[in-house]
Amino acid sequence: MAKKTKMIIALGVFIGVVGTLIYISIGNAATLYLTVDELDEKQEEAVGTRIKVSGKIVGESIEFDSSTMLLTFELEGENGENGYRVPIQYDGVKPDTLNDGWEAIVEGELTADGVFIASELLVKCPSKYEAMEEEGEEIPEDHPATEEQGGSDN
Repeated sequence: MAKKTKMIIALGVFIGVVGTLIYISIGNAATLYLTVDELDEKQEEAVGTRIKVSGKIVGESIEFDSSTMLLTFELEGENGENGYRVPIQYDGVKPDTLNDGWEAIVEGELTADGVFIASELLVKCPSKYEAMEEEGEEIPEDHPATEEQGGSDN
């Protein structure tokens, strides 16, 4: 085989590999990100599409079967109890941080019957200052949150 032919084949293989990698990375980056309220409005479009959904965990809905490692719970939007809730099914370990009212982000697909099958689950922990407020403790005066509100009530 001539040197020129080998070079053309090698260049073609290289371009093919680079093109495939670009195509795959664009597909992964194109995951749609919705809140629970937005998902309620776009449910029909979202069925069967890989999406990320964020919302607040409904504590009373959490169920975990340790024998099958199936975790089910609901996420609610900003409207709270009066709004739309999306049922989540996650096959995996139950995070210790899965608490009522905490924000969770799930990635997966919405089925035609409205159940979200999550392949990834991330529970966001509130900052220590939010936890301090909930417990009735005062936030330090030098914290930016107190400066925005004009300082604390000392």
